[in-house]
Amino acid sequence: MKEITFTVDGVDGEFVCDADELKSYKTAKQLARADEDFSLSFDVMERVFMGNDEEYIERLGGSVDRLNDLLAAALDAVGEDAKNSSASPQTSKPTEAK
Repeated sequence: MKEITFTVDGVDGEFVCDADELKSYKTAKQLARADEDFSLSFDVMERVFMGNDEEYIERLGGSVDRLNDLLAAALDAVGEDAKNSSASPQTSKPTEAK
């Protein structure tokens, strides 16, 4: 589990998500099926936000309409973290061909 801290525009305080869960195939598959069975969204949100999903939605005003805002902010944070991780400097020197 890799915890990522992020913010949501217009909401005070920080939120935390599990980046590994958010990037998992199981999560993507359940979100894709959420149009057919909305209850899958709740399972995903509980896992991604490590049981804090209800608290987080309350902080966003308590409406299910804000699920996408919360998820989008988490996805942005995870993507930014991945971009920053891949930008770390290399420690080895390239070998020259002779």
